Amino acid sequence: MKRFAIWALILMVGSNAVRGQGAGKPVAAMAWVVGGVWVADTSKLGGGMQRIETRYQWSDNGAYIRFNTHFISDKGTMKNYDGNFYWEPAEKTLRVWYTDAGSAITQGPVKVDASQWQILFHGEDFEGKQADMRVDVDVKSTDMYHWTLNEKSGDSWKKLLELDYVRRPGV
Repeated sequence: MKRFAIWALILMVGSNAVRGQGAGKPVAAMAWVVGGVWVADTSKLGGGMQRIETRYQWSDNGAYIRFNTHFISDKGTMKNYDGNFYWEPAEKTLRVWYTDAGSAITQGPVKVDASQWQILFHGEDFEGKQADMRVDVDVKSTDMYHWTLNEKSGDSWKKLLELDYVRRPGV
């Protein structure tokens, strides 16, 4: 009986570990970002900015990926964004939902195609105006991605900012 209990525990823990990694779920296509701290050097942007740090982790139930983004400057750390990447069954699409430190909620569809992501949303641009926005993520390796923020301008997209994120060990 004791041996059976041990095997049952091993099976339960093993199945939870797989479930915790989103196995078999569409959001698993984004699993490679989980772990470490993704850092973008922003020192060339001026204004005392040093870097942006983004952390990704699985939700406790393995259904979605949580993320948070911190802006580090000479003045300290601004913990601005907390959100989730998840599968929306009714729409049959990946989506993003996040809130900023001021409680503004942003959401939109996410397309993942091999080594490229595209995230669409409506939000505030650098001038404080509401605009249609797009983030393009180009995966360079398991430890690097190129991130581009674009704003809809007529029938085309205007590039606002580009950054390279590199994964570093950390929590």
